[in-house]
Amino acid sequence: MLAKRNSSFVPKFGLTNFCLLQIVCHSAFAGNYVVAWNGTGQLSVPASATNVQAIAAGSTASLALMGDGTVVAWGTTAATNIPAGLSNVVAIAAGHGQSLALKNDGTLTAWGAPSTTATTNIPAGLGNIVAIACGDDHNLVLKFDGTIYAWGANYSGQTNIPGGLSNVVAIAAGNSGNIAVKKDGTVWVSGLYYPTNLLNSFSNAVCGALVAGAYQGAVVSGDGTAYAWGFNGTNVSVASSVIAVTGRSPFNQAGCVLALRRDGTVTGWGGSYLGQSNVWMNLSNVLAIAAGTGYNMAIVGDSLPRPIQPILTAGFSDGQFLISQPTSVGRTYRLEYKNSLTDDWQMFPPVPGNGSLQMLVDPNPPATQRFYHVYGGQ
Repeated sequence: MLAKRNSSFVPKFGLTNFCLLQIVCHSAFAGNYVVAWNGTGQLSVPASATNVQAIAAGSTASLALMGDGTVVAWGTTAATNIPAGLSNVVAIAAGHGQSLALKNDGTLTAWGAPSTTATTNIPAGLGNIVAIACGDDHNLVLKFDGTIYAWGANYSGQTNIPGGLSNVVAIAAGNSGNIAVKKDGTVWVSGLYYPTNLLNSFSNAVCGALVAGAYQGAVVSGDGTAYAWGFNGTNVSVASSVIAVTGRSPFNQAGCVLALRRDGTVTGWGGSYLGQSNVWMNLSNVLAIAAGTGYNMAIVGDSLPRPIQPILTAGFSDGQFLISQPTSVGRTYRLEYKNSLTDDWQMFPPVPGNGSLQMLVDPNPPATQRFYHVYGGQ
């Protein structure tokens, strides 16, 4: 799932005692609206869903994160019953009856009526979370230290997380498995039905997706190529500036994958159940995508899209913390930091984009934890 906030963050990298949180900024937040296609009741986007910053699509319920940190939901199940007073949300996820919200203090809120009731029971002591994902009957979270945790049903080993799995920077959850992308660009996949024979061919991965119900997965490499594997999607590649992938299909139906390109257009391939791989009316100016069970959603902006730009490398050198950041001409980029989740963001001087990689630097990182994000604006 993708999230974008003017004053908050998209969790991106977890480093040893350090966490890098990537922000996605757009010039026209108020004009962001949701488009939905295929499916049934999930297509009735509420009029209140304006200034949308992120979307999540599940089996029978859809979520939208507003610019003020509140959530709007619609669909046909209890997953649309948002808890009273829910606010300060920075990320959302939807599954098979359950919904999750990540708040700006690193804690979770869950609600709904899932088939596995444990998915709405937040494990005691679970905190310091920077990213969330919902499978059909389980949930997956990424913690600020680069480790992941899963809970819920375990019929295919989807909640069995290896103790040594660390340095994770992105996560996704599917019908009965998980995918994690590590800081070095390698990919880990769990679950009985997700073949891993193609994983060795991936390099410099930056994000991934698992297509629920169809046992199919996809990853995006640092060069903008999307690779897919599994039922009806094996060895599919889209090599033209892909920045995000998503997918979901009904159980035992051919899997569909959607890919968001840097120019704000969307490509779909794979299963044709309800036509979910079809892209609605030559959709453009897309800022984010989400796939539900038999339907898709997109955030569309009134101005030119400002999509996520993957950070290629981040780490320490000569006592400094450095990020190698792809840039665009006409935009500026600045590294911001905080020493705890409740602090205000502090900033380093901005760097003008020149169409190539620019180095963003913290010259004096502390010995204790520090959180980072990258702000990109005009």
